Amino acid sequence: ALTAAVGALGAVGGALAAYLPTRLMARHHREALRKSTAFQLYAELQSLREIEQQRGYIAGLRATVDAFNRGQIKEWTLEIQFHEDRFLIYKANIGNLGTLPPKLQSRIVLFYQILEAVVQDAKPGGLLNKTPNGAAPFIENLRIAEKAKLLCDEAIAEIEYLYPDVN
Repeated sequence: ALTAAVGALGAVGGALAAYLPTRLMARHHREALRKSTAFQLYAELQSLREIEQQRGYIAGLRATVDAFNRGQIKEWTLEIQFHEDRFLIYKANIGNLGTLPPKLQSRIVLFYQILEAVVQDAKPGGLLNKTPNGAAPFIENLRIAEKAKLLCDEAIAEIEYLYPDVN
C-alpha cells in the first residue's frame, strides 16, 4: 500500500511538474499578447488622432455646419481622399481583441466602425459629395466624427491607465 501511495504521489508530482510551467508559460504568453495588442492599437489611435488634428477634419466639418447655421451657405459638398488600406493595425489585431478588457474592446470596435462611417460619407462617391447637400448630412457627419473622437480619446486613456509604460 505504501508503494502504491508513493507511486501515486510521484505520478501527481510529475503531472504537476509538467503542468505548472506550461500553465505559467501560457499565462505569460497571453499577457504579452494583450500588452502587444494594446500598444499597437495605442500607436494607431494616437496617429489617427494626430492626423485628424493636423488636417482639421472635425474643425472643417464644424466650420461648414456653422456656415450653414449663419446662412452663409445653403448647400455644400465635401470630398476627402482616403487610402483604401486604412486601419491596418486594427485589422491585423482583430483576432487579438479578445485579449483586451471587455470595455476597451467595445470602445475600440465602436471607434473603428464609427470612423469608417465618417470615411464612407466623405470619400469620393460618398453622401457628402454626391450632389450638393443641405446642412443635415454635415450635422450628422460632425456628430458621428465627434463621437469617434471621444471613443478614441477614451480608448487611449484606458490603455494609458492599464499600461503606464505605453508612452
